[in-house]
Amino acid sequence: MNFKQRIALLSLLVPVFLLANDGKSSSPSWHIKGSLSDACSCAVPCTCTFGRGPSPHHYCYGMDSYKIEQGSFNNIPLDGLKFGITHAKYGSTLYLDKNASPVQRAAVMQIANQVLSLKNGFFPSGKSTPRIATRDVEITQEYDDHGNHVKFGDDGEFRAQYIIGRDGKTPIIVKNNPDIDIPDAIKGHTNFYHYAFGRNRFSYKDTNSSQGHFEYDSSKYETSGSAGRDNSKSN
Repeated sequence: MNFKQRIALLSLLVPVFLLANDGKSSSPSWHIKGSLSDACSCAVPCTCTFGRGPSPHHYCYGMDSYKIEQGSFNNIPLDGLKFGITHAKYGSTLYLDKNASPVQRAAVMQIANQVLSLKNGFFPSGKSTPRIATRDVEITQEYDDHGNHVKFGDDGEFRAQYIIGRDGKTPIIVKNNPDIDIPDAIKGHTNFYHYAFGRNRFSYKDTNSSQGHFEYDSSKYETSGSAGRDNSKSN
């Protein structure tokens, strides 16, 4: 590792140490609320949503993006920041907002660790591994009354349209979703869904997508543990 690489690594680790030391005197307190946009390789609707295995494949390759519309970690503001994750055959990759300051980045990483059930399995190298790699990229996450759109730098992207119900104007909504922790999941189908990073490469269309609002608090995870997507289905 050369001098520049050492400095870059140190700049990432120092905020983590500061947050960890602060946590010795009291448990970190955080609260975030915002929107979740996701897509996966399953047919619509994703059978994982109903407590079944993936379909029509034996795997579920997912891309989840979280936009923090309001949030903080202790006294660190997180409004407007995003994070996300992809799961595929050769491992998972955590995506962090490149616009975050070093301290915000460390805070979002700790939150993602709990929300996504990552159990501190991070690798700062940015290389795809059987555990969790990290990538700092420009994250695009947009949604409106018709559909959603997510882009993780140049690595992956999907765009989806909502599925309209019998009344001809209101999207179909799944409540009490056991697979992802949102109270109401608007169902959609992808116009395109592709990803290419490391050995993980795939391209789909007409697959499952979901859109919804979340509100998570540190007190929930202190007592009940993580409640994010079940990451065991991606292989």
